[in-house]
Amino acid sequence: MAFTIATFNANNLFVRYRFGQTFAGDMSRRSAVTNPNDGYLPMYDPDLFDLFNSEQRELAARVLNGDGERDLPDVLCLQEVESLIALRRFNEAHLGASYPYALLIDSRDFRQIDVAVLSRFPIISARSHVDDLDPTPDDPARPWLFSRDCVEVEIALSPAGRSDPGVDRLTVFVNHLKSKFVDPLRHRTAEARTAARQRAAEHRRRQASAVADLLVERYPGASFDTELFAVVGDLNDEPSSASMAPLVTAGLTSVLDRIEPEPDRWTHWWRGENSVSQLDYLLVSPALGEATEGIEPRIERRGISYARILADGGTGPRLTRFRRNDEDLVPIPVDFRFPRFPEVSTSVYASDHCPIFLDVP
Repeated sequence: MAFTIATFNANNLFVRYRFGQTFAGDMSRRSAVTNPNDGYLPMYDPDLFDLFNSEQRELAARVLNGDGERDLPDVLCLQEVESLIALRRFNEAHLGASYPYALLIDSRDFRQIDVAVLSRFPIISARSHVDDLDPTPDDPARPWLFSRDCVEVEIALSPAGRSDPGVDRLTVFVNHLKSKFVDPLRHRTAEARTAARQRAAEHRRRQASAVADLLVERYPGASFDTELFAVVGDLNDEPSSASMAPLVTAGLTSVLDRIEPEPDRWTHWWRGENSVSQLDYLLVSPALGEATEGIEPRIERRGISYARILADGGTGPRLTRFRRNDEDLVPIPVDFRFPRFPEVSTSVYASDHCPIFLDVP
């Protein structure tokens, strides 16, 4: 069966709640609170909650359907989603309720941003690694390996789902690895910031190594070459970085490598440094790589913001810089005046990441 898989860091997909005085379903009102600063989450009622920044969510929907030029992907892997309620609300309010299946498992991320899946096909199993321990944690008070989760989601590539024993199965390993961000208020000197960045990079390397180990565990021997699976998500580092080495050498195909030249593979714009890089990945198994041989992925950039309007009326900056990794001393100039949706501005945009799509015939 032909299908399209996509990954997208949706950038703070949060819900705003109309808090209640009682907990959901309390008919007797015995749980009522009188402090105006207190409240309960509402019942699952679309009238009682909405998505934060609806303009951004509408632009996010448009980058996912190419402004109506193509169908939504059949399997959509997302990062930075607050909750299952946020995921379902986004589907219902902005994606035309196109996805009958949704999955999100809460993580311990302090921002409450999780990985998630929306699917047109039945989700038949899931395995979370949110509780996996880090062998050498940076902070003993937070000993868990994955910043959010590496969730394994098995999908039946047929509406019949579990009832059809002969149907192909696709498993996605959805990730959002340790961020590069270093809080300058906590790390006030250059030395402290450098050390924090190095710790984060080492943490990402342990995460990437763990994902590679999970693949070998789940697909031992010949099954590694015959099963359909993919590692997807925002891995927060470039392919040439030391952190990504365990994954980029794990026997998978990075479909973005099919795009030439290399600077055209960028998926993220860092406004503060005016630089672009590839932080998002679709790494496919040998069988999935063979099935899609010769097919280039699509990167949708029309939802990316810009810094300002220049004197000639165009967007600025004119150029950005493609960085292969943090140590890249000679970044490549890249044209930054590509077409955007008319509604995109310096403050309204789909995300600071671009979605990636792969068609599987």
